[in-house]
Amino acid sequence: MIQILIVDDEKIERNGIKFLLKQLHMEAEIREAVNGVKALEALEESPADILLTDIKMPFMDGLELAENVMKKYPQTKMVIFSGYGEFEYARKAMKSGVDSYILKPVDPEEFRNTMEKVLQEQRTAAKTSTARIILTLKISPTSRTTAARKAGM
Repeated sequence: MIQILIVDDEKIERNGIKFLLKQLHMEAEIREAVNGVKALEALEESPADILLTDIKMPFMDGLELAENVMKKYPQTKMVIFSGYGEFEYARKAMKSGVDSYILKPVDPEEFRNTMEKVLQEQRTAAKTSTARIILTLKISPTSRTTAARKAGM
């Protein structure tokens, strides 16, 4: 089950995003946080696969949150929502590791397309990570030592 964290200081906005997520008919555990500080606390308890956050919030804005998440949870996919259409905000968001930037008011079709893209990226990243784990498990310590000796190490 995919883990999603919605971060926005306005409850009506969080409810709107939850409504749009339900329209996608996906299996997800959806959690909420009212600002970036609370979001980091929630992520410490249980990391999220996808973070959906507003850009302008008290205590810690979405850009600062994205920078923190990128450092601590680089596998988390991030989407920022903003009422600010200026290119500078989008540029900063992308430099912070954000995967997508959606303008408010959120267009349901744009939201659906963005989420499909982010979910596909998340699934691909999860498969790659799982493949690495399986490969590591298949190579036993004895096999590694033997292979290293044969390679002259």
